[in-house]
Amino acid sequence: MAAEQRKLLEQLMGAGASSRHAQLSLSDPKVCRSFLAGTCPHDLFTNTKQDLGPCPKVHSEPLKTEYEAAADKSKHGFEYDYMRDMQKYIDECNRRIDAAQRRLEKTPDEIRQTNDL
Repeated sequence: MAAEQRKLLEQLMGAGASSRHAQLSLSDPKVCRSFLAGTCPHDLFTNTKQDLGPCPKVHSEPLKTEYEAAADKSKHGFEYDYMRDMQKYIDECNRRIDAAQRRLEKTPDEIRQTNDL
């Protein structure tokens, strides 16, 4: 039954639709480098205020396995990109935290009113 459905799906969408991820390589710009090197920032904090939404790039488990098995990972530079992306995400989180803390700070009038109580 599954084979029949797959055959119908290939007829409707074309033969290359099911093997779309198989055609990608590690150096393809459509592949999420952060996902290959660790965790994509788009996958962190889903359904929270810090949610970045879905990642526009491809997350391919076979490519991640291929990358992890690679002998010379430094030639791709994915770790650098991963650290850069994570640092940008951390800086954005810290900026939001600082803005929230500034909103919570009391004004001199509020401090005086609290002390008068």
